[in-house]
Amino acid sequence: MGNHERDNAVDWPSSILVVDDDRGLLKLMGDFLGALGIVYALARDGHDAIEVLKSAEFPLVFTDMDMPNVNGMELISHINKNYERTAVVAMTGYSEEYALADVILAGAADYMIKPFTLDELKAKIKRVIRERALLQLMQQEVAARRYHERDLSKQKNSLLSQVQQQKEELLETNAALRIILRQRDMEKNDLAADLTNRFLEEILPYLEKLKHSRLQQFQQQYLDIAMMNLENIFTPSAKSKTYRCKPFTSMEAKIVNLIKQGKKTKDIASVLQVSPGTIRTHRENIRKKLQITNTQKNLYKTVISIL
Repeated sequence: MGNHERDNAVDWPSSILVVDDDRGLLKLMGDFLGALGIVYALARDGHDAIEVLKSAEFPLVFTDMDMPNVNGMELISHINKNYERTAVVAMTGYSEEYALADVILAGAADYMIKPFTLDELKAKIKRVIRERALLQLMQQEVAARRYHERDLSKQKNSLLSQVQQQKEELLETNAALRIILRQRDMEKNDLAADLTNRFLEEILPYLEKLKHSRLQQFQQQYLDIAMMNLENIFTPSAKSKTYRCKPFTSMEAKIVNLIKQGKKTKDIASVLQVSPGTIRTHRENIRKKLQITNTQKNLYKTVISIL
């Protein structure tokens, strides 16, 4: 017991409380701990130990089990309830009154049979402190993991909330866009109706008067074409909107308009200043696009009925 060299400081507690009603054992424990260079305090029974614990913190407590007033089992229960950072080692003699399972279930970290040697005490202190440190490290890791899990849960909830908010904002934006598009369609329709009415009221009457004035034949033909084209622009028929056919070329469109006016091939050739053969070729292409080739359908009646 004369060796005052301390082992690795990590293996030793900062202080130890020894509780026993045996004065001889208290002195022996004090000598042992002093030899190890450990700060210690002594208490004669469980009641004194409770008072000592009120004024100082002890990482490790060695306590006897058979004591008056407050016995070892009661002291262990008190320490576990009020000092969770303090480990307890139970000390008892060769007796069947307190078994290892009893003190461990009561909350003790370990168990020692009296009498014991300095080497046994050193080994016990090191093992309990190391196990306690490992337990605290595991508790810290568990706490850190729980913290990270809560943090991840918060982030997840935050992201879900943001997604929900963006979804609601997108729905509101889409609803607003639909309203705007409906307004634009209404404005477009109103504009088209206004232009059509102005054409019918402000332009067409004068074209009609011009049509019934004394015009040369070619002037009359040009006026007829102009009036039909304007009518097609401002008052398109519903059938022409829904009928599906291949698009006409610029020349074919002109010929179709003249056919609608009842013009014959010779008249159309004269108006467009091309040969009748050219007009016949275009007429055949128009029949193909209207899907009436090799049928008995009249081109004029077909054009009038669907265009």
